[in-house]
Amino acid sequence: MSQYKINLTTLSPVHIGDGDELRLGFDVMVKDKHTYRINEDALLKVKEAQLRYPKRDGTYPLPGELLTESDWENEALFRYILRGYPRSGKADARVKSFIKDIYDRPYIPGSSLKGSLRTALAWTGWNEVKPKIELGRRRTWAGQAIEKQLFGENPNYDLLRALQVSDLFGPQEAGEGLVLVNAQVLTKKSAGSPIEMEALVGNIVFSGSLKIDDSLFEMPEARKLGFSNRRHWLNELTARVQKHSRERIRELIDWYENAGQTQVSRFYGQLYNAAVGKNQALLQLGWGGGWDGKTFGTHLQEDEYFFEKIVRDFRLHKAQRNAPPRQVGDPFPRSKRAVMRVAGKDSYAIAPFGWVVFEMEKVDR
Repeated sequence: MSQYKINLTTLSPVHIGDGDELRLGFDVMVKDKHTYRINEDALLKVKEAQLRYPKRDGTYPLPGELLTESDWENEALFRYILRGYPRSGKADARVKSFIKDIYDRPYIPGSSLKGSLRTALAWTGWNEVKPKIELGRRRTWAGQAIEKQLFGENPNYDLLRALQVSDLFGPQEAGEGLVLVNAQVLTKKSAGSPIEMEALVGNIVFSGSLKIDDSLFEMPEARKLGFSNRRHWLNELTARVQKHSRERIRELIDWYENAGQTQVSRFYGQLYNAAVGKNQALLQLGWGGGWDGKTFGTHLQEDEYFFEKIVRDFRLHKAQRNAPPRQVGDPFPRSKRAVMRVAGKDSYAIAPFGWVVFEMEKVDR
């Protein structure tokens, strides 16, 4: 078993959701441009008397409405506090929650990291395997036949069965490293509806472990499993991840430049020119990575006419009202998700989501 210590260092805001949405007035409240995560149990215990009888309209107050001015100084009433606040001040406004442990400390699931590594390996291994492009009928499993050619017929015979990635942990205080960010879906002409979420700030380090099960590449297991000819994919893991990321970054520079989002374009320009170590790679994970960050990307677009069939069959193109019909060769995807800075009634993109430095260090046993 080859063992590695791995680190992820955040470069831009990272959001990995836990499937929950925090509601303004119920779960969070805003004061002085900060978002307070309410400790519902502690608050309801202190305010029990105020909840015995309904208001005149027959309703009970929201948890946030129970707070008095002096309560804001009572740390026991809040699980953690975040810099930043939602753009909407309406009760029940939603905030996407970041995944955390039972102590409200953010962490990065190993499954999220492994999924991003798998995408990079699939993209870089494409020209070696030269898979026959066969797509399933169901959108969620459309690429399964291609994946089987790249990695193995089923989970028992999958190359990444040999790759074990732990969860990664970093800050040791509740909510530490998180802020509340404003996001929007951008096209080259407009910005979509606002989205609010908890996200990691830049320059936060998470650590974990990665193991490669060498026994699966030894006889007779290697002959039985049939993926020993791709052992070098794992040996070259960081180099392959970096190759995939640089290809995507080069295209993203152009996309944001053409969209007039120069600040994000400059960010990508810095990434493209960044010097990374031999055992390091740039990597995008979590929310906001986009279609090209989670699929076979440019390989599917080599045949423009075949790709348009994919877009049509799986309804990947959502045309705006009165927009001209999509033509063969039109850019895809049309939109990106970005972190926004709000300035009064205006907002502009300042960064993409999810970029980190991935680093592996061999551990001698």
